[in-house]
Amino acid sequence: MNKAIIIEELRRVAILLDRRSVSRSAFDKHGTISSRTVEESFGSWNEGVAAAGLMPLPQGGIPRDEQSRLERLTSPPATSAATGRISDDDLLDELLRVARRLGRRPSGNQIASKGKYHSDVYRKRWGSVAAAYKAALEREGG
Repeated sequence: MNKAIIIEELRRVAILLDRRSVSRSAFDKHGTISSRTVEESFGSWNEGVAAAGLMPLPQGGIPRDEQSRLERLTSPPATSAATGRISDDDLLDELLRVARRLGRRPSGNQIASKGKYHSDVYRKRWGSVAAAYKAALEREGG
């Protein structure tokens, strides 16, 4: 099978699961190609995962940084009690926290992987991540 098709499918499943790593079992459940095909084409599962630009899983589970990301994402967000909506201040504070960690404005993918909230929240509220970042800087006075 064509390696480009396999790489595309690995990336599709990773996006579907919102993960930087894909396990064989998750791929077999959500993919249209078997994990065995990946192994046969690339020599090993991890070689195929790495070729797709994803993080190979070590034996025994989720990598530590991915686990901490999942914990952040599952912790309860700061919301307005009346509406259940995340406040603008909380969103902008989180965006600035991620930006400080990176040393620059984060991309949508970086927000999704390193932040509490998905980049779509910023796009829906401000139209784009760049506009949200500009609003955060203006609110901060810089």
